[in-house]
Amino acid sequence: MNASPALRQDDILIVVEGAARLSWIRTGPARWRPSGLWPTREQEAEIAEHVDGGAPLLVVLAEMPTIVPLLTEELIDAPEDLMKLAEFTGYVSELRIPFLGWLPPKLRERGQRFFESTRSRATPPPVLQSPLLVEPAALGDHEHVRFARWLGTGHPPLDALAPAAHRVFSGAST
Repeated sequence: MNASPALRQDDILIVVEGAARLSWIRTGPARWRPSGLWPTREQEAEIAEHVDGGAPLLVVLAEMPTIVPLLTEELIDAPEDLMKLAEFTGYVSELRIPFLGWLPPKLRERGQRFFESTRSRATPPPVLQSPLLVEPAALGDHEHVRFARWLGTGHPPLDALAPAAHRVFSGAST
């Protein structure tokens, strides 16, 4: 339940945006509680260094807004930064994960624009089509950062995204 939402494949960093950013710890045989939000400050600094150095970053968007329903009791011992993101409504609470909150404002806005422009295409693709819709290459600042929209069901399989990321940054079509 604590798989990272990020994968480094050669010089490419692949990040899945959404509920996968929420980390959990086991508190009992079948009990979990949220323990933090990816990235940490240190990880955020590493990402900024990666992007500022011109290395490729593929951000895969699955949902917006990301709202994780939780039992209120699961939040009792949660860290303060997570408590600030929670809305308590009785027995069930909602934790709202800030969409692309770990990116600089210009990239966050670009990612939001891409997400909004693909809303009408957010249906599961036919079997023979890719479940990944990739943003056209951007010119200018941060052209080595690309966004993609996951159209499949469930969370994007991070390991399976590596070949697609290589194609995106090699200039081949996906």
